[in-house]
Amino acid sequence: MAEKQTQAESVVDFLLSAHAAETLALLAQRELASHNQLSLLTALRVTFSAEQAADLLTLATTRQRAAAKFPDAARLFFTPEALEQATAWPIAQQRAAHLCSHAPPGPVLDLGCGIGGDTLALARQRPVIAYESDPLRLRFAQANAAALGLAGQVEFRLADWTVELTADRLPPAAAAFADPARRAEGRRLFGLEQMIPPLSLLLRLQARIPALAVKVAPGVADNEIPPGCAVEFISHERTCKEAILWFGPLAEGGGRRASVYDGAGWHTIEASLVAPPLGVLAVGHYLHEPDPAVIRAGPFAELCAMLDAHLFDPQIAYLVGPRRAEGNGAAPFVQSFLIEEIHPFSLKILNRRLQALGVGQVELKRRGPPIEPESLRPRLKLVDGGRPAVAILTRRGDARLLLLARRV
Repeated sequence: MAEKQTQAESVVDFLLSAHAAETLALLAQRELASHNQLSLLTALRVTFSAEQAADLLTLATTRQRAAAKFPDAARLFFTPEALEQATAWPIAQQRAAHLCSHAPPGPVLDLGCGIGGDTLALARQRPVIAYESDPLRLRFAQANAAALGLAGQVEFRLADWTVELTADRLPPAAAAFADPARRAEGRRLFGLEQMIPPLSLLLRLQARIPALAVKVAPGVADNEIPPGCAVEFISHERTCKEAILWFGPLAEGGGRRASVYDGAGWHTIEASLVAPPLGVLAVGHYLHEPDPAVIRAGPFAELCAMLDAHLFDPQIAYLVGPRRAEGNGAAPFVQSFLIEEIHPFSLKILNRRLQALGVGQVELKRRGPPIEPESLRPRLKLVDGGRPAVAILTRRGDARLLLLARRV
């Protein structure tokens, strides 16, 4: 184990060297697609060992992939696994802004900082004490803070923060952000008490540092959310990425909300959990599909009021009504479709209507029925060069429905 760690440390030493930096800058200008990698490795091996060449190409490729998450990715250090786990920069910034605007003055603990996605965002606003048990990720986090001119804002500590928490050795701070492990030995952990550390232990920390934020899985069960905390479901690129439990002054009185990033900025909607209205499903109405984070938060009554809409089934998270989503504040929270036809669902009816309407490209959507849309695709009869359409498979009560629509 010690030999393996020493070898890994030498890899980091090399990647942080000036010689590696020059080569990485050159690689950043190259096309790093898989079909080019053999020739690139061959060229790199003229100057570097085979292992160093592979490490350089891996980091350069990971930086290009990281550009979707981090605007400064070309200057930062990642491993493929750490990038996968790192918080996207817009999410980290939004979270840091909320935490730092509501917590009392003072430093923030970042518990489980990884390669520093959240650390960097927090450090732009507050001094940070960042814990990480993996020495290699910690060194990359340090390098990332230095690359962005934030090294003086962060005190990095190589330690298992869960052990420090259990032993009550974490330092005093104005606020804390915790990212508990949700995997162990390759398997996913479900439930707030299965996380490492469990929520009950984090609540002991919250008794000492009231302003606590805990990152949890977006599928967190409602009955596990402690009373008095707020839960925020966060959507980025139309995916519900995570949920945050906000405690103490960060909770703003509790409740549920969804925050959606649409490229232009963040949009938040609060959920009262009041039952939304029910109504009919009609041709010529707009069907509004809420963002996944909005579905998890549940502000259906609020969206219905904004859209002059209703549900056509209490168990189906589709809103329908006569109004478009633009101009009333609802657009960031939904995708909208104009309903053109409504039929009982069958493959025969679907194919007959696709042919009659001259549909050559079909987007399949589902909510309710157990049918997997992609299992239908090979059996669809499309018209070469035909127009696009949307087929929505859903239900009302026990009746399975086929809605033909177009995306608005």
